[in-house]
Amino acid sequence: MASRTTKLTILLGFTAAFSCLEVLESASKIQAPRSPAARLAAGVFLPAVLATFGLTLLLLVAHVRALGRGNAAVARLPACLAKATLAATVTALLAGAVLRLVADGHLGGADDVGWLNTQ
Repeated sequence: MASRTTKLTILLGFTAAFSCLEVLESASKIQAPRSPAARLAAGVFLPAVLATFGLTLLLLVAHVRALGRGNAAVARLPACLAKATLAATVTALLAGAVLRLVADGHLGGADDVGWLNTQ
């Protein structure tokens, strides 16, 4: 029987990876962020999105393979990949949320300093 958690993790992973593309576009308009949280989020965001997408693809392949085999030994791999995918997804979503706050001017004093390019 296929794990419902694995199916939801695959759905969440792809949804997060593709929704982060919009954040990536708005984050490209930001010049040098001044706050440490913004710098950390900018450094972590792209690798986290790529890891989310890659791990979700691996999880999908492992899940389909486990469905075909049907034994418990093969079913352990999707469970391990699901945990890694969830960790990467949460990291990408948190970094994207921080970047979204920076792009909107709510973090790092973007409106006062003038390092946000809104044009």
